[in-house]
Amino acid sequence: MTPSAAPRRPVLLLLSGSRRVVDKALGLGLDVVHLQAPTMADASLDPLCLRSVRTDLLDVPGVVAVARALHEEFGFAGVCSNHEPACAAAEAVALDLGLTAPGTGVAALLRDKARTHEVLDKSPALRSPWARLTGPEDALRVAGEAGWPLILKPVDGSASLGVLKVDGPQDLDDAWQRVQDTLRNGHRYHEVLPVTGYLVEPFAAGEEFSVETFSRGGSHDVRAVVRKLVGGSFVETGHLVPADLDAGRRRAVVDRVVAFLDHVGLSEGPAHTEVIVGEAGVHLVESHARTGGDEIPALLTLVTGRDMEADMLAHACGLPLPAASPPLGAAAVKRYLLADRAGRVAAVDGAAEAAALPGVHSVRIWTGPGDTVRPATASWERLGEIVAVGPDTGAAAAAAERACRAITLRMEEQ
Repeated sequence: MTPSAAPRRPVLLLLSGSRRVVDKALGLGLDVVHLQAPTMADASLDPLCLRSVRTDLLDVPGVVAVARALHEEFGFAGVCSNHEPACAAAEAVALDLGLTAPGTGVAALLRDKARTHEVLDKSPALRSPWARLTGPEDALRVAGEAGWPLILKPVDGSASLGVLKVDGPQDLDDAWQRVQDTLRNGHRYHEVLPVTGYLVEPFAAGEEFSVETFSRGGSHDVRAVVRKLVGGSFVETGHLVPADLDAGRRRAVVDRVVAFLDHVGLSEGPAHTEVIVGEAGVHLVESHARTGGDEIPALLTLVTGRDMEADMLAHACGLPLPAASPPLGAAAVKRYLLADRAGRVAAVDGAAEAAALPGVHSVRIWTGPGDTVRPATASWERLGEIVAVGPDTGAAAAAAERACRAITLRMEEQ
């Protein structure tokens, strides 16, 4: 008698996944077909996948055509991505193949911050002044309506790249020149994160937060409100989970984000929505149909026991969400290491001592002797990170601060 074949594992089409995400998919009992951008491909992932294909993930019709052909061979149970440049293509493939999608074009909408503003303009409760930035006169028009300062930012940017604050008309010519420089796409990741345009909006003063949600059938589960620490160039320098907000302000934040998700039509899977809370209330900054960057999902797992990335993979393929693990602490804090001046690194001292301090969960250093560093103007120019846990946000933040002080970045003498 011929033995029966083993049951086939569901196949996930993953766009631009990291090793961490691929491993989680395999751990859920999924097989993976992987699409990667040629300029960011990781060949070490190829042996883990049924098939690895290099393709331009920004070419959405091209990705859909590739996915159709692969679907004929593998019969995908789901498709997803948590990498910003690939989210629109992943949603388009899901819609084309009749699989679970964040919405009907919502990932592409959120990718384009100008289009997001156009949709919000239809809601008196959610709209705010803005304009596409084609020249200094657009900024002057918004300032005439809302006042100074202003924020200039890419319509399709990421990692805080190219975000500028303009305090008054005297700074506008210099800011416009910097905008044009960014539009020339000379930055490190220009091939996968090209900047194609800018918008202008009022600067919102206040404290910055992100809201991490997971939606099913249009119902939004708020997994956490996270406080963001932000540096002078709008680069995120840390995250605190949960945010130290009183119940009233937390409710105002959550209500506004849920209203926003409903308005734009995000109904399935993770979302990462950024807001600023100040005297004027809750200001919507931007949102993404994916898990938060900076490995925010790992911080949430430490505190809640739930894994947003694993949930994303399971939900995309129609599987039950995996069980939660025991939380490690009631709060978790991440702090980034930054250079305070440009130069070449001679040594990084104190990392082992920092890792041994009470409350410190992990220390990772990404720079070393001989590297050229500078004060960060984008997220990829940060030099390392510290994660700490504690019984509350204050205790975790204090542990992270002690670890930061224990690490010294020594620079070569000029």
